[in-house]
Order: sequence, then C-alpha cells, then structure tokens
Amino acid sequence: MYGRTGRCLRVNLTKGKHLVEEIAPELLDKFIGGRGLGVKVYSDEVDPQTDPLGSENKLIFVSGPLVGTGAISGASCNVVTKSALSGTIACAKMRGHFGAELKFAGFDMIVVEGRAESPVILSILDDKINIRPALEYWGRSTSETEVMYKENLDDKWAARETHLVSVGPAGERLVPLANVINDGFLSVGGAGIGAVMGSKNLKAIAVKGNHSLLIADGDRFVRVVTNLINKLNSAPFTSHSMSAWGSAFFIDLCYQKGMLPQKNFQSAAFVDSKDIGTEALSNTFALRSSGCFACPIACIKKTAVNYPFFKGKGMAPTYWAIGALGLNCAVRDMATIGIAHMICAEMGLDPIAAGGTVATAMELVEKGIADRDSLKLEFRFGQGEDLLQALTLMATKKGHAKRIGKGGQALAEEYGQSKRFMGVKGLSMAAFDPRAIQGMGLHFATCNYGPHHLYAYTFIEEVLGVHEELDPLTTEGKPELVKRYQDMAAIMDSLGLCNWPLMGLKFNNLVPMINSCLGTEYRADDLLRIGERIWNQERLYNMKAGFDHTHDTLPERFLKEPIKDGPAQGQISKLDEMLPRYYELRGWSEKGEPRAETLEALDL
Repeated sequence: MYGRTGRCLRVNLTKGKHLVEEIAPELLDKFIGGRGLGVKVYSDEVDPQTDPLGSENKLIFVSGPLVGTGAISGASCNVVTKSALSGTIACAKMRGHFGAELKFAGFDMIVVEGRAESPVILSILDDKINIRPALEYWGRSTSETEVMYKENLDDKWAARETHLVSVGPAGERLVPLANVINDGFLSVGGAGIGAVMGSKNLKAIAVKGNHSLLIADGDRFVRVVTNLINKLNSAPFTSHSMSAWGSAFFIDLCYQKGMLPQKNFQSAAFVDSKDIGTEALSNTFALRSSGCFACPIACIKKTAVNYPFFKGKGMAPTYWAIGALGLNCAVRDMATIGIAHMICAEMGLDPIAAGGTVATAMELVEKGIADRDSLKLEFRFGQGEDLLQALTLMATKKGHAKRIGKGGQALAEEYGQSKRFMGVKGLSMAAFDPRAIQGMGLHFATCNYGPHHLYAYTFIEEVLGVHEELDPLTTEGKPELVKRYQDMAAIMDSLGLCNWPLMGLKFNNLVPMINSCLGTEYRADDLLRIGERIWNQERLYNMKAGFDHTHDTLPERFLKEPIKDGPAQGQISKLDEMLPRYYELRGWSEKGEPRAETLEALDL
C-alpha cells in the first residue's frame, strides 16, 4: 500500500484498552485519507445530535497518504470531531511533525472513544502503545507538558524524536474556545476541539515511530519533487515573503486594500502599516525560521519574549493573530500582540475565537451595553493590558471568567445583542472584512466549519493575484472561485498537503507528485471531485445536526453597514447576489440542500 499504512488505532479510554484495525480500501478510494477519511468515519460512527462534550463523542486524528513521504509540504494531520463551540462537524489542521511521526509509528488514523476516569496521556512509541496516568501534567501549559514529558523519558535521543499534541488549561476546563496545540506551540484552526479532548481527560498524545513508507515510483517521485522545489524557490511569495515573515506579510497587502478589521469590524484598520506590518514584526522580534516536515518554505517564525507579564518561547504572531488579537481589538503594539499569541498557545486557546470574543466584549463596553461591574473585567479598545488579562483568565473558566470563555456569540446573546457578534455558526470571523473581499465573504457564510480562511484560500487570487488577478470588490466569478477553492482545500487536507504552496504552484502541478507517490492515475478534475464529495459529506452531517440555509449568512453589519473608511469605503457584502449561483454550482436546492442527483453523482 503506497503512502499509507492502512492501519487505524482505536483507543477506548473508558475501558483503558486499544485495538488495531485495518482501514477498508474502499474508504481510501472514495475519501483518500486525512480530512476526507476522518469526516467519513466520524459521520458513520457519531450521531449528529451527540453532545460534543459527552462520552459518546469521538475524536479522530488522521494523516493523509502523502504525509511523511517527502512530498512537498506533506505534513498535515487533521483532527475531526464535533466542535464544542459551534456544534458543527469540525476539523483542525495540525502542521509541524506530529502527522508524519504518526505515520512512522505505523498508523494513518487514531480514533479516540469514551472518557478516562482521570487524566491520561496516550503514548505510541515504537510499536509500544500505553495509556499512562497524567495527573502530574494536569493544569500545566502545553509547552510545560511537552518539556516535562520528554524529560521523563529514559531514552533522551528518543525524546528528541517524540512529538506531542496536547491541551492546555482551557481544554482541561472545557472552555469552548479551546484548541489543541502540537509541537509545543502550533495552533491552526479548530476552536472547540480542545474542549472535546479535555472532556475525555486526554491531556496529550505522544508519538514516535521507526517505520518506513512505500512510494510507488521513487525515481519519478524524486524528480517531480525536485522540480516543484525549484518552482517554489523561484516564486516570490514562497521563496521570499513567506520565508521571511510567514503569513504576517499579508498585513501590508491587506492594509492597502482596506480589508483589515478594526474595533470588532466596525471599521477598516487604516493606520500606518509600519506599526503593524512586517517592519514592526522584524523590529520587535528576533525571528528564527522553522519548517514543517518536508516543506522548503519554512513559514513558521519562532521567537522568544522577555516581558514582565510574560516570558517564554513560541511562535511570532501570524497574520491571523495580528488581525484577531491586535487590530480587531484596536491593539497596535506588536509586542503585546506577540505575547497574546503565545498566551493562547500556552493556555490552549484558539487565537481567532479568543480575539473575536474579546473584541465583542470591548464593543459591548464601548456602546454602554456592558460595563466593568457586570463583566468583572476591563475591556477597552486599544488597551493591551485588558487583552492579556482577559486571555489569561478566560482559560481558567473560574468565576466571572467562565462567561467570557463561552465565546463571543454567547456573550453577545447574554446582553440581548447578538448583532454585536461578528461570526458565523458560532465561530468568530477570521481577519478579512467580507465587505472588502467578496469571495472570502461568500466562503465565510457557507463554510462547514464556520468563517475560517483555511478552508478556501480565495485570497490567493483576490489579494495576491498569483494565478489570476481578481478584483476583491467584485462578485463576478466569485461563486465559481469559492467552490473551486473549497473543493481544493478538502482534497489537499485529505492528501495531507499544506495549501501554502499554492502561492507558487498551480494545483495541476501537484498531480504528478500525487500519482508517482500513490501509484494512481488521477487527473486534477478527479481529485477535485473527491474534494467535492468530502464537502458534501460534511454538509450532510451538519444538516442532521440542525444547520440549514439560514446559517449560510453573515452578520447584519456586513450586509447593511458600508465600510466607513479606507480603500474599500462604502462597500457592503453582496452575499445575496452570490449565494444562489453558489447553490446552483453545488447542485443544491434553493434551501442549500444537496439534490438527490448530486448525491448520486458523488456516490454519497
């Protein structure tokens, strides 16, 4: 079996037992692996009405077939469950090395069931599988957990090769904003997933393996990969921008187009970009580049901070952190934004969801709807100390902080002000104002996981103009663009590939690498069709969980209130113009339900 192990590790924490299963070949044919396989298995095994924090819920970790093979950016491991924040099916994308190490340990997938009586760590080290007591780790930050676990291993060389995914105090206390953190500080998508992991008393999973993976045509595979590396090394965004600053380089470009949010999306952030862009990032932090497994771009920027409020090592702020934790809270001090980002990683909080919650609270205070006496915390736009204190306390879920940790939607609804929450399906908006980037706005409204940029990279065309230059303010062609990028993201997640190489490569360029690795004869359209199948599988699950076309919308602010300033001044989201065409392209009814003929064509 090329690129795959064909094995699933099923762990029942209630019984404290595990077993190894073979993965049905027909599932791999229809859903590839990674996100697709995880979504299919989860949909088949978990009732859509299941309580996300109940013992009946399951948590699936799954790596795609190209992970660990040496394929360009073949490092992505997906975590599939039902979000404790949104109630939708959810999928977190884990970068780094955990996914590859899972494959080297001999497994494509881990299915976690039940709930342990007390905290445990699942250890998968060189074919030895153990469920170990973890009381001594409970209450510790994610980085403390990783360091402590490795120090407790007898073989120090093996400790260097061991990779962990864990929850912080936020996940332990079932804070809906909690995420999972891997390789010490990496957090990518998946608000609410950390709470699910914490509800199972599963502090961490540690993996290390010594198995190898088979490639169908090794010689051709090496030639194709070498050619792709050369292409990436000659493309400006992948050879320079991402390598120098990571995704933070988007700040300068999005600033120029007026799509950066400010004050809970009340206006566009239109300040001197020197304060919040790449220049400020380089001047504030000593950046060290780090890459995921088999990725030549090395977009992860590691750094260290030493301030009275926080001292430690971690990841420098990304575009998403600068937008959500900084500009949307009107905080422009890069050091404060960096500390806030590191606190989220240490506590196990999703930075976009946490930043959106704080911004919601700040607007409630600004409008005189809430005050310090009712919130028991200071929430003032532009005050970095308020932001840092809120992030630290919301992870504890103690006393008044418990209300804040429930998320922006719950907080806004508590005050009868649901319109103040800038999110979709319970999740806060990523840092793109949908009035200034129409395609991303359509994606935010229709994404199965809520308004997250990682599941349709329309900004590659709408902002960067890599393959075609599309005006972000127009709606023409945007339903087609959104569907294509949603399907593309689904199949790349399923293969285990990061989407960043698409800033230097076309999807078609990746097909020879996929075929030479797996021994297949896919065309690009064949793979995108599988991506479409996965997207519809997720849609069907969400429908059974109670979601329908009325949830495919944006907050009223974006539909009725024009942007007040900046290059996109006067713009609103034209979602109503795009949604019918999007449904038509999807083969869905006017109510957003997949038609029978669509499901038949997709073999669902």
